[in-house]
Amino acid sequence: MPVIDRFDVDSLMMHCQDAIHGMNADDLAYLFATGKSELEVRTQIALHLNRVRASNQTVAREWMRHDLAILEDGLPALVIEGKSWLHADAVNEKKLMKGSKSIRHGLEEDIKKLEKAADTFPHLVPYISMLNFSIDVRALDTDLYKNADIKYESTHRKGLEDFGSLEELAGHGRSSISNLLSEYGVVKRAPLKVGRYLGMPMEAEFYLLQLSH
Repeated sequence: MPVIDRFDVDSLMMHCQDAIHGMNADDLAYLFATGKSELEVRTQIALHLNRVRASNQTVAREWMRHDLAILEDGLPALVIEGKSWLHADAVNEKKLMKGSKSIRHGLEEDIKKLEKAADTFPHLVPYISMLNFSIDVRALDTDLYKNADIKYESTHRKGLEDFGSLEELAGHGRSSISNLLSEYGVVKRAPLKVGRYLGMPMEAEFYLLQLSH
């Protein structure tokens, strides 16, 4: 397994994919359905990076209020901020672009944090990761699974109603997120192998954005 000897977007994306693809597909589906999936995915990425780090590196979580960092000889070489959004959020113009709760606003707040860190540590390479997913909540047997507490169920349902199918909703969501992220730097995207939770199929992908300086 290659050590982390480069901090370019392709190398980091390879490591992130290896970490996520090592997760059980049904476990990943469970996380998407029950909320805060980005926290567990971030943990898996951190564990993977720790396994492949070089001898002069350490992998830090919540380093100086940043989600994940690689320190090299005690100094930050790479910092990642992570987010998770629904495809149904991405296809909603207001949720995507407008206001303090929009995807763009959250993205730009993370960028400000990363730019501040880069001002202090000029050699730091800043990244943003993002999960984007949909759940076909229409497949849930509500007689069998009463009060299943699927997070953001109404938002998923609205997106499915608007686009007719899981595949169409996910496709439009991918396009919206890809276009937004590409305004800020180099973007890599990879589909995720997601299983089912309580019979519900899902679509998901992982994005990695290397910010332009």
